[in-house]
Amino acid sequence: MSETQLDLTRSAAAWDSPAFRPTLIAEIQALGPHHPGLRPLLQAGLVQTSAVAEDPLAVHLLSSREEDSRIRVHLGIFYAGIIAGCNCADDPSAVDTITEHCELVLNIDPGTGRTRVIPGEP
Repeated sequence: MSETQLDLTRSAAAWDSPAFRPTLIAEIQALGPHHPGLRPLLQAGLVQTSAVAEDPLAVHLLSSREEDSRIRVHLGIFYAGIIAGCNCADDPSAVDTITEHCELVLNIDPGTGRTRVIPGEP
């Protein structure tokens, strides 16, 4: 899986303050599961399901530190994955979801908020 880019300017501005954690969590959750930068990473993290659902993200900051003039953040993200039926016309099963989890590593430029995101190690 290749990396993706996000703009997290509010989080970068809050770095090194008590507001960093809640700001980062709110900023990632506001992007949502179908953000073009997050969706491929979430899709790649699916284990039990076949597609990312529309449900909100639950973001957990696992660690953060300054490293090589970047803010390096390790996140855990819980999100819903869709279990689809067979898609037959007479399939009575409704679409259902299961909670999935993946970890991401963010490398945030503290001056601009430009962020490189890669899958993290669980």
